[in-house]
Amino acid sequence: MPKSPEPAGRERGNGGAVGLRCWAPIASLWIRHLDMRVLDFSTVPAAHAPGELSPLPAGTAVCLGTFDGMHRGHQGLIARARSLAPKVAVVTFEPRPSEVLARPGASQGAAPRLQTPAQREHVCRELGVDTLVILRFDVGVSQLSPAEFVDQFLLQGLRPAAVVVGYDFRFGAKRVGGPAQLRVLLAPAGIEVSVVEKIAAAAGPLAGEKLGSTAIRELVAAGEVAQAANLLGRLYAVGGTVEHGAARGRTLGYPTANVASRSLHPKGGVYACFLSLLAADESREQECWPAVANLGTNPTFTDTDATTLEVHALDVDLGDTLYGRAVEVAFVARLRDEQRFDSVDALREAITADIERARPLLTPAAAELRHARRVEAEPTSEPVERIGNELIGNER
Repeated sequence: MPKSPEPAGRERGNGGAVGLRCWAPIASLWIRHLDMRVLDFSTVPAAHAPGELSPLPAGTAVCLGTFDGMHRGHQGLIARARSLAPKVAVVTFEPRPSEVLARPGASQGAAPRLQTPAQREHVCRELGVDTLVILRFDVGVSQLSPAEFVDQFLLQGLRPAAVVVGYDFRFGAKRVGGPAQLRVLLAPAGIEVSVVEKIAAAAGPLAGEKLGSTAIRELVAAGEVAQAANLLGRLYAVGGTVEHGAARGRTLGYPTANVASRSLHPKGGVYACFLSLLAADESREQECWPAVANLGTNPTFTDTDATTLEVHALDVDLGDTLYGRAVEVAFVARLRDEQRFDSVDALREAITADIERARPLLTPAAAELRHARRVEAEPTSEPVERIGNELIGNER
């Protein structure tokens, strides 16, 4: 598919193999060969985007949705799509519809994000998605009827071979469209619509409930990062930028990176985690370290309510190298509540104990959980190859 001309959406690839240098015991685990096309129309006015869209490669099944978190429920859609066609595309929206439609002055706005757009892109690569399409969502798109939405973005634009949605997928003005109407609108073009029914959490406090972004937000907010990881299929991580802080950690003998992040933070406390340095475009990791993090208000030193995320990389002094750099913090386990200490020496002793408690948790196996696994095709009674051949020949 040719690049769209400026000022249309940006098309980019991954630039080849991604190598992550981590500490010696697990360095060999981090070599990934990832290839995914990204069609980013998030900065293109929605009124112009349909004319800029080119058809996806023949034989591409589209997963359509908001996809905040790329959790196991979302991965179920990808698995279904992979069983229907040789290639899989994730089609999503930026900003999120909930952010555009949130009423000014409402007591509750859009729910906090589980991922930045850059994190979503990186996870999609790891899941084995062939194409990520990011459409701009604005008031104009929100006012399209279901038929107009389908015509502009699917029939006239991307022209997928099949479309996969969740059972509760809604689209069109006032969310009046659903999977049944999507089937009706796409049937004349011979485009199959496959609906993935509710995927429930198998275990834990949310067993039997829908495996979705809302459930994961609740677990993260409660500090249940291990349970959240079970639903995500990888460790929960926040992305941010390292800023200058008060440098108290260095005076204590435990220098920290102060990470400014707008992602959803876990419940305050001390965590075992991994700290990763990202490339300038945040599309890949360059280095990572086992670490401990304090998420809270630093009550031993301050009386403010301002929350900070301070991360200490174990057994290495990073000096000033991280200032202004993009990083990611992946949470493994919550060790304890944040607390006020009577003296600096008592705080130093607690940090030492936190580190010793964290070390056994920060294993190579735990580090591997920072990455999503490639999604394979969902088992199907139909021969995938036969379906794939039919779709490849369907040049709508």
